[in-house]
Amino acid sequence: MRPISHSESWETILQKGWVAWTAITLAVLAVYLPSLNHAFQYDDLHSIVENSHLRTLYNLDDFFTRPDMFTADAKSAMYRPLVLVSYAFNYALGGYQVAGYHWLNIALHWANCLLVRSLMQRLSGLWSVGLASGLLFALHPIAGEPVNYISSRSESLCAFFILISLLQYIRARERASLMPYLCSLSAFACALLAKSVGIIVPLVLAVRDATAEGVSARRLLHNAKYHLLFWLVGLAYAAGVRQALQTALIDRPVRGLSVQIFTQVKALVYYLKLLLVPWGQSVEHQFVLADGIGDGAVLAALALLGSLAFCLFLLWHRSRWLFFGCVWPALFLLPTFVVPLNVLANEHRLYIPAMGLTALLAWVLVARVERRQGLLVLGLLIASYAGLSRNRSQVWQTPATLWADALDRAPRMPRPHIFTGDVYRGQGRNIDALESYQRALTVNPESLSGGDLLVIHNNIGATYLAMGHNEQAMASYRRAIAIDPDFAKARDALEALQALASVAWHPEAEKRYKAGLKMVVAGMLEQAIAELSAALQFQRRPRIYQALALAYERSGQTGAAIEAYRALLRLPSVKATLAQNAHERLAELATRQGEFD
Repeated sequence: MRPISHSESWETILQKGWVAWTAITLAVLAVYLPSLNHAFQYDDLHSIVENSHLRTLYNLDDFFTRPDMFTADAKSAMYRPLVLVSYAFNYALGGYQVAGYHWLNIALHWANCLLVRSLMQRLSGLWSVGLASGLLFALHPIAGEPVNYISSRSESLCAFFILISLLQYIRARERASLMPYLCSLSAFACALLAKSVGIIVPLVLAVRDATAEGVSARRLLHNAKYHLLFWLVGLAYAAGVRQALQTALIDRPVRGLSVQIFTQVKALVYYLKLLLVPWGQSVEHQFVLADGIGDGAVLAALALLGSLAFCLFLLWHRSRWLFFGCVWPALFLLPTFVVPLNVLANEHRLYIPAMGLTALLAWVLVARVERRQGLLVLGLLIASYAGLSRNRSQVWQTPATLWADALDRAPRMPRPHIFTGDVYRGQGRNIDALESYQRALTVNPESLSGGDLLVIHNNIGATYLAMGHNEQAMASYRRAIAIDPDFAKARDALEALQALASVAWHPEAEKRYKAGLKMVVAGMLEQAIAELSAALQFQRRPRIYQALALAYERSGQTGAAIEAYRALLRLPSVKATLAQNAHERLAELATRQGEFD
């Protein structure tokens, strides 16, 4: 017998499943274990911390029928019941101890890395391609947001079920077996219950069959029967969430469809840059809307995408499995072209597409490049990815670190200024907070959504309230309510301030009101009008308007008296007897003015 060489023995060991599991596990833990105690961030506050629906497991059934349970903010309702179930179990096990939430996010990413390894090994037939794909995906910096940001669990949870569905479908077709097929269908349904982007799975399966079995009318008809149940489940899901789709696409779209499509064409090139060169990551990227087909950036993007399409055409004829391995993850960006979202470019959308890039890199480095050179480049790539991912994870440590980084990278986007203002307000730096909110209003007004404006004016009101400037606070809350009359935070705060204003005098307003009344009694009407008008600059109270109207009446200024009474009646806190008196005086003054005219 020929003795086994040293290199052959190493290859035999590396092909064992436990080696891949161990390598991927160590890679994931080395990068993400230090982030276990990072704070709740961004949407975590209204989706988890403030969401009382998560605090009991008795709500599990309702999660599947009530999208409003997704958040404490009714305007942000989403149908992601399995995500809510995971949050509820996190809370049941550890309350708001943030480490438990991070552990589950890390575990999901780890499981997805193992599934990527299994999928690529099955497609390529090479254990080395599978292992390299799993390691590269485990460490790619673009995974940092779905792992570190708890609310991005929807992305990794959906990806988990998508990968299971795809693997089980391939197994079912290869073995002509019913059970894997049913498992694939069930996993697809679970993917939809985690995030709506799972709707692309039937298209992925169709592309898989076309690449595996060829394209012909007979083949397409033959394979269609395997896809039918998936399309029916997808249609049932779309029917269930039709109200949300109608709101997003027809009733209240964030932007027009043509603008959305051209913007996402630009975004595809930007995403490609982030995947290939993962530097400059941010929770908010400095990215603007496209002007249309004449936009130079759009034309350049179309030219580049055309070149990529040609490369894929060549790849189709060279290696069908590699074509599929690169293309299927990219298909999950398709919904962004038709569903306008507030954030134009978002890193967590690249979590699944990153699987395609890492598959391509793995194949090139271990199967096409000379062995030693390929392994050297692969090692350098793994080390650089690990370093970038660890550094990126540290940015997610606190809201202060996250938004300071975002502000540094995207100073012309409103949202970093909004959240920086929130950080300052939490630190008691109210003047700095107000300056940040004002910059958010002016730095790039065309990028502001209605939701952004609502948050800014509400938070300005909260800042003024903390400073004891109640009049300015009420003015800001009124601006917020003008945008959304149902916004509970602003409405409740305004009602409380108005109630307080109805019983509590501003010291300067009270002083000038009493002085003005004495002047009215003394017949010093011009001085009384000046003093009472000055009192209104400090506080708008019905009694001040009543005294001012009386002063105008006695000085013969009927029109001004009428306006004063009308202003009194427009106040929200007028007592019934005072309002009745004002109505009577208005009627009499209007009659007098008519007779005089």
